Amino acid sequence: MSYRVDDLQAISSFDSGVSLLLTGPSTLTDEVVLDVVTPEADERVIVITMTTGAETVVKELERRGVARDQIGIIDCTNADSNVEGVPVRQLNSPGDLTGISLEFAKLLDQDSGNQSVRARVGIISVSTALMYTELRAMFRFLHVFTARIRSGGMFGAFSLDPTMHEEKAHNTIRAVFDCEASIDESGVSIAGTGFEP
Repeated sequence: MSYRVDDLQAISSFDSGVSLLLTGPSTLTDEVVLDVVTPEADERVIVITMTTGAETVVKELERRGVARDQIGIIDCTNADSNVEGVPVRQLNSPGDLTGISLEFAKLLDQDSGNQSVRARVGIISVSTALMYTELRAMFRFLHVFTARIRSGGMFGAFSLDPTMHEEKAHNTIRAVFDCEASIDESGVSIAGTGFEP
């Protein structure tokens, strides 16, 4: 089964298990991450946010028609937030990659019980996390995290602003993903596998 998307120009869906890297200015990519992880009625969404508080992320998802009982948030901004009707896991730093993994597993277990759940996962943003951790640690984290998305039949979307990093970092990170969509003011170009026009 695939994950349908409405807001990515020529792409209509992504295969189950695919992880997408969205590259470009964070003002554009962070919005597109929320667009593509907006779940359908039978799906859930987990957003790992490192730049925007949980309350704002929930408001943005609600604006896209998402019900609160479909949402889970891991908030790494170190800001207090209490969003009624939404499980929010608080972490002190975007560099707490172990904490992110543990809280993600707890949210998935809470959502699924004993059955598999169709879930979309968004990380906003890989660039922010890289400011708090080493490239090698981030690569290992993303390698394991995307493998979990693949084995769970989920869909993942991750934002990265290439202007914040050396080309080596961008090339290292992009190697983990099935496909990459480059976004700028003129539109989207996508390369890789796991999507349908």
